[in-house]
Amino acid sequence: MIHRIYERLLQYRILKASLPRCVAVVLGSADLSREGLNRFCQLLDWSRSIGLSTLILYVSDDRPRLCPILKEFLASYPARISLHTADDVVITGTGGSLKVDISLGYGGKKEVVEAFRSILRKVEEGSIEGDGIDEKTIESHLRFSQKPDLVIRAGGKRLSDFMIWQAAYSELYFTDVNWPAMRKIDFLRAIRDCQKRERRFGR
Repeated sequence: MIHRIYERLLQYRILKASLPRCVAVVLGSADLSREGLNRFCQLLDWSRSIGLSTLILYVSDDRPRLCPILKEFLASYPARISLHTADDVVITGTGGSLKVDISLGYGGKKEVVEAFRSILRKVEEGSIEGDGIDEKTIESHLRFSQKPDLVIRAGGKRLSDFMIWQAAYSELYFTDVNWPAMRKIDFLRAIRDCQKRERRFGR
């Protein structure tokens, strides 16, 4: 009972006007047990319940069978869901106001390397001037265009390399519980904590 009251109180205190525009959640490679998969849908439910518009999840697991499993598992969920592997992007979900990107083993180092290779090819072709390469050029060649306001690391004290360019000025939050045990209260605490911080964007 107290748990439910506290959960409702937290949700009430979350300021709709200053919700993070984009939240990224980093998981470990061992987090996708059956309970971990169920937590996927619950996280999407929690995000929709507070009006979040963009959610990005990173799983440090690139097993070939994982993408089709997630595609089928999330096929009937009311959100716009993209599954990203190193070689492909697969669309699932039924659509809706929540946009979800799930990266399966596609880390930030690989993303930045691929962006630079793409830019260099265009320089060789003459479609981009070498002296004209700036931050916007690089960002336009990254697969993930979003810059998360908040990065949540579930059950860990170290981040992965996911979105290393985009998350340079993101707020970081580490949960005390591992992903399969994560509750709505833990998620709401992270959102509320982010709203209470004074963001400096590297200044």
